[in-house]
Amino acid sequence: MLIQVFEAGPADTNGYLVADHTGGQALVIDVPQDSASLMAAQAREWKTPIGKFVNTHAHWDHFLDNAALARLTGAKFGIHHDSAPLLRLPQTRMFGLDIDVEPLEPDFLLDESKPLIVGDLQFKILHCPGHCPGSVALYEPKEHIVFTGDVLFAGTIGRTDLPGGNFDLLITSIREKLMTLDDDVQVLPGHGPATTIGQERRSNQFLR
Repeated sequence: MLIQVFEAGPADTNGYLVADHTGGQALVIDVPQDSASLMAAQAREWKTPIGKFVNTHAHWDHFLDNAALARLTGAKFGIHHDSAPLLRLPQTRMFGLDIDVEPLEPDFLLDESKPLIVGDLQFKILHCPGHCPGSVALYEPKEHIVFTGDVLFAGTIGRTDLPGGNFDLLITSIREKLMTLDDDVQVLPGHGPATTIGQERRSNQFLR
């Protein structure tokens, strides 16, 4: 499995380019501002066409370059049904940012009942609302890796003071969907450094 992280945009958001192997197939998970061209270039270097890209949730910093990536690669875009309506809101203006977001409608919807298949990889979709309606984590069991968006970070959890946020729901999502994974599962979050499920189980102040 190949993974490259692209930290970009005003909120230092992590976007991920993931491929099954050199010469295989690639997936993008979240597309922060000014990351699309870099992701497309890395995929060409790996010889892994990007066939799909997804947003873990529909907060502006995770989808600013969605339309650019679609143009560059022709990839199909997916997001959870509950998050899709948020894509149409003028979120950057609501945060006082002078940034226009080119709209892009999803080509497919993420669903817990259907794995997301990318070449040899099969990602389980874990619906984890609480930070944002329709937040998801993507778990690849064979690789022992989970991409958590803004649900779980190293040493903390996603904020719940934005519209649609709910602290109790977020904690329930984390306990029922993420803390059931093995301790050695690597956690790749939407901001900040990587961690593991075991590390968060032992030391995250919100989960003890």
